[in-house]
Amino acid sequence: MSKNYRLERTCLGPQWDSIIDDSPDNTIFTTSAYLRCIGIRIGLFNCYNNNEVRAAITLAESADGSSAILHDYLIYSGICFARHTNNQNHAQRLSERFEISSFLASELAQKYEAIEFALGPSVSDIRPFLWYNYDNNGSRYSVDIRYTTSLPIADFLSTNKLEDISIYRNASSARRQQIRYSKRDGVFTEEINDVNLFVDFYRSTMSRQGININLSTYDKLAAFVDALIRNGVARIYLASTADKRPGSIAVFANSLKKAYYLFGANDPELRNSPTGTAVLWDSYRFLCSHNIEEVDLEGVNSPHRGWFKLSFGGKLIPYYQINKHN
Repeated sequence: MSKNYRLERTCLGPQWDSIIDDSPDNTIFTTSAYLRCIGIRIGLFNCYNNNEVRAAITLAESADGSSAILHDYLIYSGICFARHTNNQNHAQRLSERFEISSFLASELAQKYEAIEFALGPSVSDIRPFLWYNYDNNGSRYSVDIRYTTSLPIADFLSTNKLEDISIYRNASSARRQQIRYSKRDGVFTEEINDVNLFVDFYRSTMSRQGININLSTYDKLAAFVDALIRNGVARIYLASTADKRPGSIAVFANSLKKAYYLFGANDPELRNSPTGTAVLWDSYRFLCSHNIEEVDLEGVNSPHRGWFKLSFGGKLIPYYQINKHN
């Protein structure tokens, strides 16, 4: 079949979600349920070969729509390729992905004045963006490599013995110690819907780190998390001390069999207690009970927080941030 690619704008809804749900590259960040909560302008496109959708593209847009931009709430975006057709072998699938990405690199460059987005970890062939305008003096894309960590949690439901859980065996000695301390000290974790408590903790955490954020940003954060919970795509977990003092909070978004860590915050006075470890570790068992099999801790790109997430024993996984500025 001859290739006749075209790019068309589309909108959220059942047709969009049927493409995303069937894509091997889907994430929570490309679903209608999540995107309806995000509160920013979104650019959605279908890439067709003749009349068949072969990819869906999700981008955060500037307020005037002139640029594709990065946004803190849209961790992964860019391209979700459609499910492979049955008559394609491995080489043909790789070739089609390359052709589609090459087409998109050109089309998006014409549609936007500037482009920034972060591909999901499953999209690993970035050659079409690196090679755009390779043989001429036109503007080029640049690519930044980023990292996240992913943890398998399915075995949390099959045992209560720490040593039988794979990520516990793979965790650092310091993290295993904190997990044991949390159990020794009677730290307990529960699911809550108290968005205000989360935002209060988040504000205190930012203040302790010397990060100044205007009040409207906290209001938007509260509205975003509240909308996610009401739409059934997020869960908040709270770890408290044995005397019921709230210590640490974590917010996860979940889709199908995978959950994504979104936010975490602590009571600054308890930041050295085991609640910071417990809120993540215990949340894995809760998430597993909701049929979640894998957790993406959403980035290990800070020297201050990256090692903490990696210490839970997950895999280190690269993903790519695509940039183009004229």
